Amino acid sequence: MIYTVTLNPAIDKTIVIDEYRRSKVNRSLVSRKDVGGKGINVSKVLKVLGVDSVCTGILGDENSSFFLDYLEGLNIETDFYIIPGENRTNIKIVEKRYRTITDINDKGFIMEKKEIKDFLNYFLALVEEDDLVVLSGSLPEGIEHHIYRDITQVLKEKSVKVILDADGSPMINGVEAIPYAIKPNIHELKKIVNVDEKDINSILKGGRKLIDKGIEKVLISLGAEGAVYTTTKNTYISKGIEVPIESTVGAGDAMVAGLIYAIENDLTDYEALKLAIACGTAKVMTEGTKIPDIDTIREISKNITVKPL
Repeated sequence: MIYTVTLNPAIDKTIVIDEYRRSKVNRSLVSRKDVGGKGINVSKVLKVLGVDSVCTGILGDENSSFFLDYLEGLNIETDFYIIPGENRTNIKIVEKRYRTITDINDKGFIMEKKEIKDFLNYFLALVEEDDLVVLSGSLPEGIEHHIYRDITQVLKEKSVKVILDADGSPMINGVEAIPYAIKPNIHELKKIVNVDEKDINSILKGGRKLIDKGIEKVLISLGAEGAVYTTTKNTYISKGIEVPIESTVGAGDAMVAGLIYAIENDLTDYEALKLAIACGTAKVMTEGTKIPDIDTIREISKNITVKPL
């Protein structure tokens, strides 16, 4: 089974305006609300790819029904640990005139030590040998930044594959446990290893250092510049393709979903990078936090060039 873990879920409210006017009344042209959080976003794209997963993690009880009903509507299985509190709402302001997106992310609920311990016992009891677990996203207040490291260490003892996608201290600490795969963007990579983001050879060396530590797959997203995929066997690069950008929210999560599909279906490293780029690109072309469709992913994949290094 595939489990996606979201410890700090969010309701993503996207508001489209013509132009933001400071200290003025701004009226929306369009608005929408979606369920978000990095692990949840991965499950949403996995569903499009025809792969079943279980969304788990932590939900505050006050507005949990919005999450559970939304995911049930997508036929995505859920098994969250419910605590008292309200899940955060993140605001995404889209300015049509300038084609920009401004994120205002809330903090969310605060967790007590007992709640954290109870969640870990609950979650670790779910996972069995040979499962695959995605640990991704920010942490709510109260959770120590070494939690991804601690979870990864326990899951590896169960022969569970862990894919880690986080930022800052949670990612740095998580890498210490040597997960099966990681998906840093270039800014996150710079916090893990010393690289020059303007030098592709430096980026390649940084990815190889992580492979040498024991991580089997390192997928480095470079934004509009494409991605680099380094494994124990190969290194590939893709510059991606130029497309109209509607929203960058969830693009990295879509790439993780593509990587998981490749792992579950024994695709080659070449095919894995091509699919990951296609998923991420399709998400960039999709407004707000809507889910990209499979036809768009397939069409984009035809135009992506992947080269060995």
